[in-house]
Amino acid sequence: MPQYEFNGLTEQMKASIHRREDAQSLFEASKWRGAMYLSGYSVECLLKAKLMSIFNCSNLRELEDELLRRNLLSGKATIFTHQLEVLLRLTSGMDRLRQNATMWQFFNIVNRWIPAWRYNPDLSSADDSKDFLEAIDNIRRWIENNL
Repeated sequence: MPQYEFNGLTEQMKASIHRREDAQSLFEASKWRGAMYLSGYSVECLLKAKLMSIFNCSNLRELEDELLRRNLLSGKATIFTHQLEVLLRLTSGMDRLRQNATMWQFFNIVNRWIPAWRYNPDLSSADDSKDFLEAIDNIRRWIENNL
């Protein structure tokens, strides 16, 4: 399978929705860390979809080329990052988000997400997972309505 087969705007939007649904299924099965892990991808995919829309690009490769052309990415940086803060900054939404104290707190929770959680044997807890998923849902709504 080609590396960039699922990197279009529609695919990223669908992936964002599906990863959040997957996270909910894991939460309901008491798989706390797994729910948190997958829900982070829902935000990553949503931010990448929003960036493609903002910069009128049909896929992530085009987006990366456009961001490099505009000097918004350094030569070593890539749109294929998992760093949510980097992706949010590229949308130019960071300052708007900071102005909303509640949403900024939610983002700080969400921004703790790292793909390396897939290796973490810590199962987390129902409360931590619930709080994390709540923060994910709030940030997803903010992104959808503000970017």
